[in-house]
Amino acid sequence: MSARDGDHLTTPFQCDLCVFRNLKKCNPGPHDDLVMACIHQANLDACWGRESATVSSTLRATRHTITLLGPVGLDPPFPTLGPFPVADTFGYTMAIAMLLKSRQPGRYAPYQQFETLRKLRAGFSNVFMTSVLGQDSLRLVGGDRAKQHLCNCPTNTLWFERFSKGSLSRMGQVVRQDRAISLELMHALCSVLEQEWARAPELRHKTQIACLGAYCVIAFCGSFRGNEVFMTDLHGLIKYGSDNLLVAGKEYVMIPLLGRFKNEVGDQYHLTPLIAVTKSGLQVKVWVHRLIEVRQAGGHVHSPAFADPRTGVVPVDWYESEILDRIQHIQSRRPDLIPADVQVLEEFGLSRSF
Repeated sequence: MSARDGDHLTTPFQCDLCVFRNLKKCNPGPHDDLVMACIHQANLDACWGRESATVSSTLRATRHTITLLGPVGLDPPFPTLGPFPVADTFGYTMAIAMLLKSRQPGRYAPYQQFETLRKLRAGFSNVFMTSVLGQDSLRLVGGDRAKQHLCNCPTNTLWFERFSKGSLSRMGQVVRQDRAISLELMHALCSVLEQEWARAPELRHKTQIACLGAYCVIAFCGSFRGNEVFMTDLHGLIKYGSDNLLVAGKEYVMIPLLGRFKNEVGDQYHLTPLIAVTKSGLQVKVWVHRLIEVRQAGGHVHSPAFADPRTGVVPVDWYESEILDRIQHIQSRRPDLIPADVQVLEEFGLSRSF
C-alpha cells in the first residue's frame, strides 16, 4: 500500500488532494471517502506501472547527476515536475470509473477482470475522437494502409498508461480457456449423432441432426473458431459438392466460408479443402452431403448453411446447448473421456473447443 522512493521521477504524479481539487474544484467533504480511496488506488497503480529496478536506477542516476554538477557550479538540467493545470489532464476520471467497475462481482471472481475494465477506456476514447475537442486535435500519420492516430485524449497520457499497467499487475488475470474436444470425444459425439440420424423420423429432425453433425466435423477438422463455421455458404457447398476433388488419390470436400474477416474489405469466399474421411474415420463428406440434402429438401439454396430456415438467423445458442447436452450425455456414459468433476457447460464452448 505504498509507493517507492523515486516513483515521482518515472511517473507523472499529483497528490490525492490535488487530484480531487482538479476534478471537483473544491476540497473533499465527509461523503467523498470513496472518491478519495479511488484516487489513492489509482495513484498507487500508476506508480507501480514501472518495475522496481527501473525506479531505483532512475533515482540513482538522478542523484548521481546532481552530485556531479554541484562542484562545478552547474544547476541540474531536470525540468520542473509541476504544478500541472487545474483540470483532469491525466485521465483520473476514467481511472476512477474503471476502479469502481472492478468492485462489481464478476463471472468467475468477486470482482471484474481487467479485460472488462478496458472496455470503458475504449468506449471513452471512441466518443472523445468524435467530439469537437477530439477532432481539433486528431491527426493521422502514415500511408494509405498503416496509419497512426495522434490525439490528446486523456486516456492516452503517460500517466494513464502507467495506471493501466499497474492495475493489471495488481489484479492479475483469470484466464479460462475452452477445454479442447479430443479425437476420442469427437468420435463419441459423431457416434451419438449417427444413431440419432438413423432414428430421425421426419425431415425437421433430420435437418437438426445434419446441421449438428456437419457443424462438428467442419469445426473440428478445419480447426475453425466457432463463429467462423457459421460463415459456411450453402450455395458454395452445393456448387463445390458436385465436384470430385481428388488430389494424390485422396478425396476432399471444399468448405466455402463467405464473409469478411479482419483487415478485409467486402465479403469474400474463403475455400478450405477438408479430407473426405480422416485417418481416424471421421466422415466429413457424409455429414456435409447430408446437410446439403436436407437443406435442398427444405427448399433452401441461397443462404448460410447453418441459418434457421424460418428466420435466416444463425441460432448460436441453440447449437451450443444441443452440442453441450450431448457431451454431457457422453460424460455420464464414458467417464474415461470426460472426468466426472468436469463442468461441461462451464469448460466447453463453441468458441474454441473444436
